[in-house]
Amino acid sequence: MDCLLAYYNEKFTKIDGNIFEVFAKFYNLDLTPVHSWLENQFKNKVVKDDGLSLFYRKEGNKCYAQKNLLKSLEFYTKSLCTATPGSREYGLALANRSAVTFEMKEYENCLKDIDLCFNTDYPVDLIPKIYFRKADCYYESGRKDDFDKCIEEIQRFLSITLVDDRDKHLEKLEQIKKSKIKCNNVEVQRDNFNDLPEFSEGENSSFAYASSKIKMGYDKTRGRHVVATKNISKGDVLFVEKAFIFAPVFKENKEFYSFKCYSCLKDIISSVPCASCTLCVYCNEKCRTTSWNECHKWECKGMQANIWYDLGIAFPAFKAVLKGVKSGFRTIKGDFGEDLKKFGDKTDNYPYFNRLVSNIYKGKNAAPYILMAAIVVTYLKKYTDFFMWFLKQKNCPRNDLSVLVQYIGGLITKHIAQLSCNSSIIEHWTYSSTDLLFPDILITIACGMFPSVSIMNHSCRPNVTNFFICDTIVVKALEDIKENEEVFNCYGIDYRGMNREQRQIACRTLYHFECKCVICSDPLKEVEMLDSYLCPKCKGLIPELQNATFGFCLNCGEKYSIKPFRKINNEAQKYLQNDDINQLELLIKCLKIREKILYKHHKDFEEVYYRLYSYYVESGNAENMFKYFHLWLENEKARRGNNSRGIGTKLYEAALAILHCLQNGNPKNCTNLKAFLQKVEHMIREAKMVLNLYYPAYITNRLSRKIQFISNK
Repeated sequence: MDCLLAYYNEKFTKIDGNIFEVFAKFYNLDLTPVHSWLENQFKNKVVKDDGLSLFYRKEGNKCYAQKNLLKSLEFYTKSLCTATPGSREYGLALANRSAVTFEMKEYENCLKDIDLCFNTDYPVDLIPKIYFRKADCYYESGRKDDFDKCIEEIQRFLSITLVDDRDKHLEKLEQIKKSKIKCNNVEVQRDNFNDLPEFSEGENSSFAYASSKIKMGYDKTRGRHVVATKNISKGDVLFVEKAFIFAPVFKENKEFYSFKCYSCLKDIISSVPCASCTLCVYCNEKCRTTSWNECHKWECKGMQANIWYDLGIAFPAFKAVLKGVKSGFRTIKGDFGEDLKKFGDKTDNYPYFNRLVSNIYKGKNAAPYILMAAIVVTYLKKYTDFFMWFLKQKNCPRNDLSVLVQYIGGLITKHIAQLSCNSSIIEHWTYSSTDLLFPDILITIACGMFPSVSIMNHSCRPNVTNFFICDTIVVKALEDIKENEEVFNCYGIDYRGMNREQRQIACRTLYHFECKCVICSDPLKEVEMLDSYLCPKCKGLIPELQNATFGFCLNCGEKYSIKPFRKINNEAQKYLQNDDINQLELLIKCLKIREKILYKHHKDFEEVYYRLYSYYVESGNAENMFKYFHLWLENEKARRGNNSRGIGTKLYEAALAILHCLQNGNPKNCTNLKAFLQKVEHMIREAKMVLNLYYPAYITNRLSRKIQFISNK
């Protein structure tokens, strides 16, 4: 791909003129290198291979023997994906995976694989084994009627089928018949993983997927933007938008995550693979059929040849084109005033997506966009019947094949540019450790397009946050927003992670604007200002600028050499590096020194506060735990924001630690136990309020259950 880019880079740079005409001009060049690249990709295409399936199954067996269930599950799914559908290997992969899900107590998933196994060329002599596993699933889940029916099925099978060890199986069957199964009448509490939140005052009738508390605005300076129509409280849901389109993001090994449905992004354990390619898995047959009919029949051969991995953002751009195919690429006439009347359509959102800015004429080099679009249409024309099929559709906008190909190429080019400016990375939470209550790692799952959400302007200090439930984005207010104030998103350029110069370069390069947000407009609000020294004269702030020898007090203007401040602070640091038995005394010394020379939210307070908190955790002193945790917390809030996810998790962890301390120690040591417990309850309420901004409800509800469990002990 890099060679292709290098070859065409000199021929096309900045787009000058109508994008469709520019693409047509490019497409009429010598595209021999494009054809050669595709041919080479297809020579090395990956197809179903029962030999490879056997290899993956054996690797799964090794992991299963070592009791590494998750790894064995991954290998058995790979074995299933590479096996010929309905073959012996296909059935063996399903059966082996069902053994894993049974041990994981995922009985519904186990039954799902077993039922699919019966429809394959699974060895007859092994069928009793999976029948008995099926019966065990019903037994363990207390489903007596299903258990009895399964016993009858096994009896019938053994009576009419010749299998090895038949007498042994009949003997086992007789033993199972004597099992006394208790009906499971206890209602199991299950988390509703995919439940979406609702708007407190309903959805906006003229702004799809948006709350009635917000609206779209427009002016020449800000363009289209989002404003509050009434006072918004922290935590209010502002958008719940299903992706217009999304494309799963490839991992480094050119594969997708095997535990995410390709069609809806739901979590899956026992997936159903695509019948043709080895990459895509689905949560059920319905999703697989829907995906095939909507898009995958045009993508699948490209998956086998691994072209989509190299085409990057052209992958979702092609999916956007497929959405437009249904209506013949319907458009909406008029200026931005039309968007204020109505924006978004849940049945056909293509016209609104197509009104999003592309900044394609501002880009310095458009060759990659045009080249990727040319590869896509060449692939569709040469390796699929997409264009021949489209010409027969009543909504087809062109009736000549050559003209249609170039029209679609122009659209893909435009959509690549629109996605570059407006798309969102869909990230899902996962756990770095099995003993954690809250997920702590975000993994990139897909690139998605959310037209309504994309209307929000950028700020390096946003007042909203978001999370994803499958393919739907949920946007919440990160803080109170007053009526008529603008609602700001962050395009990944946050002032707490980049300095002003870095942010401005990123905004200009990626989005073609100069940021003038509340932080970028006032240098005193930069996070670096927190790392200031205290003026000996007036206690004002003396910023420590990079490589600076002197500093000036922002309050009185007095000039100081920075060297003495640094020396004193380094001396204080030595107390933290000392392993003396008088640990508490040294920590207090360090703190007192720093309190005299550092601004109260300086980064160097973080370690000393947290070590004091940890010291009192070990010694079981709840009141001092609370004291130093809150000093640390105030420092963190100033540096990371009052409502950062880390604040929420630490509040929760500290509350649990304090409760454990009170349970295991002597509550009488607290001067006022009732008031102290009220403070801890406030910590828990604040923790849940903050965590609700970042996690779906089913995750934060675990907090309430855990606290309730601790309190009742």
